[in-house]
Amino acid sequence: MTQLERLGFEVVKGYEHDHFVTQRRRKGVITLETTWDKNQGHKVVSQDFTIEDGSYDLESELELLFLDEIFNK
Repeated sequence: MTQLERLGFEVVKGYEHDHFVTQRRRKGVITLETTWDKNQGHKVVSQDFTIEDGSYDLESELELLFLDEIFNK
């Protein structure tokens, strides 16, 4: 089980495109979309999150943990 699963984020969409894999997860007001590059050993190449009524760039997983704590009490 991944840390996101332990936090309660559920997969709402997943798809492959070219040599990338993208997965969208949601919990409460937060939606997280992660893309991995299969040609680079599934290295994360982008990770964005959206909060309802706003959109921001995710800089680190730690920021996601703080946002989860703040918005999903």
